[in-house]
Amino acid sequence: THKPVPISDECIAARVVLDRIGDKWSLLVMALLGDGPRRFNELKRAVDGISQRMLTLTVRGLERDGLVTRTMFATIPPKVEYALTPMGKT
Repeated sequence: THKPVPISDECIAARVVLDRIGDKWSLLVMALLGDGPRRFNELKRAVDGISQRMLTLTVRGLERDGLVTRTMFATIPPKVEYALTPMGKT
């Protein structure tokens, strides 16, 4: 018989981070953005096997969680770049 170990706030915080970036697509996208901002199609070409829909869902989730920024430039055609936020870099 052993008592359950209480879960600390640090463990809970670590679990939240791992749940967010623990999937293979998020890790790959963040690794690519670690080298600097990239356009959507650059990311798609660089991440072998990812569908356009999955890449869209991945960057949206990373943006929602504050790990990636999306910058739109008023050019023709419109240019969109993704980059890591300071929190994403840590």
